[in-house]
Amino acid sequence: MQKEILSALMDGETLDSEWVTGLTSDTDLQKSWSDYHLIRDAMRGDLPDVMHFDIAARVADALAQEPVYIAPQAIPESQPEPKTWRDYSFVAKLRPWASQFTQIGMAACVSLAVIVGVQQYNTDGTESVATGDASAFNTVPFMGSASPVSLDLKSGAGLAPQSQMDQERGARLNAILQQYELDRRAHTDGQSDVKPTSAPKQGSVSRQSQP
Repeated sequence: MQKEILSALMDGETLDSEWVTGLTSDTDLQKSWSDYHLIRDAMRGDLPDVMHFDIAARVADALAQEPVYIAPQAIPESQPEPKTWRDYSFVAKLRPWASQFTQIGMAACVSLAVIVGVQQYNTDGTESVATGDASAFNTVPFMGSASPVSLDLKSGAGLAPQSQMDQERGARLNAILQQYELDRRAHTDGQSDVKPTSAPKQGSVSRQSQP
């Protein structure tokens, strides 16, 4: 009924003051009135080139009437992680062998260092002792006189303290033995130089005593 009255008003067939008052106060009738005029202009070809549509209200109304859907909570899924070189099987098998070879190499280096150090230590100690012995035993008398025993000890700066103490102790012992040997030789030579005196005959002594 309302649509017929609106159509009659558009055609100018009727003019009811009550409907005009209701049209000015009712937004739905105003919307229908605007739509009818737009349809008529479109059918007649009277539409302008640029049309302005106010669809914001309709979009807001449609969104308000849109039902709300509550989505279920998403279940987190485990994401695959890229493998590193530590995760491969051949690396896991090779790791114990690599650690063993590393330990063996370190032990070999330490052993080599110890062997070289001991050999160097023995070489230095032997040379120092040989030099000290040669100086200590050089006690042969020159020009008929005995040479004093000399304790020639060189400061073993490159030797360890224990080795130096052993060397000094050995040198003192050698000096004592050499001094004893020299004293024994001097005593023996002194006894050989004294000549035995012959005892006077008894007959000659008695003749000299007589007047």
